[in-house]
Amino acid sequence: MSTDTTGTPTGDVAPVVPVAGKADLLAPERRSWRGVWLRALSLLSLVVVWFIASLFLSPNVLPGPVTVVATMIDNLGESETYVDLGTTVYRVVAGMLVAVGAGLVIGLVMGLSKFGEEFLDSWVLVAFTVPSVVYGILAILWFGLNDIAAIVAIGVTATPAVAINMWQGVKAIDLSLIRMGRAFHFSRASILRKLVVPQVIPFLLAALRYALGLAWKIATVVELIGLSSGVGYQLGYWFGLFNMTQVLAWTILFTIVLLLIEFVILKPTEYWLTRWRPSMHN
Repeated sequence: MSTDTTGTPTGDVAPVVPVAGKADLLAPERRSWRGVWLRALSLLSLVVVWFIASLFLSPNVLPGPVTVVATMIDNLGESETYVDLGTTVYRVVAGMLVAVGAGLVIGLVMGLSKFGEEFLDSWVLVAFTVPSVVYGILAILWFGLNDIAAIVAIGVTATPAVAINMWQGVKAIDLSLIRMGRAFHFSRASILRKLVVPQVIPFLLAALRYALGLAWKIATVVELIGLSSGVGYQLGYWFGLFNMTQVLAWTILFTIVLLLIEFVILKPTEYWLTRWRPSMHN
């Protein structure tokens, strides 16, 4: 670098890397209408494709969306529909509670203890690879044709997913923040509440979403192969009558329930739990 006659440095100067300021960091928006419209457009595109495909296929193969929706509305006029929906939701929620409780404990043990990780990782990975229908069959053989069989099958199927996410979440904790908290004489409770839990919550939410999808699948499978109530039972009943319209109507109905759980419960909960995270301007 050269200097002028007064000794002031001249010439090329390394560019200064801009940093994000307060104007660039915003709290996550509660509602994104652009996202709402994009989701609606995506759903509408699917319905249009479905409608066009139904014009070229027999109603026994693929009935049109108007027919299926009309059948679903007729089903909603019957009290038995709500009984079956409520039964399946009860089994899913109860199984999820079992999976979250067991998965949290196993994941924390594996993440915090080297011995626990080496002792349990093989078991968790093996349990994760076993097909969910196997758990359903075993649960029915062990506990009979009742709610307990469905709840146990759901809990055992979803537990490995929760455990693996929590395991990785604990291992991904930024230890430098923990050391900083100790340097500032944070109490153990403060370190846990302010530094550890916020870093683990995203992994827990991801585990809940994945486990919820698994829970719905195994619930319908267990109901289909062995129980006499629930959405899975209805799917099996109408499948036996080769009624594709009813099969699609029940499929769409419990899909709507699943989406309601996602957008009415999980999304607002995620926003509230992660409201501290800033988002950058595009």
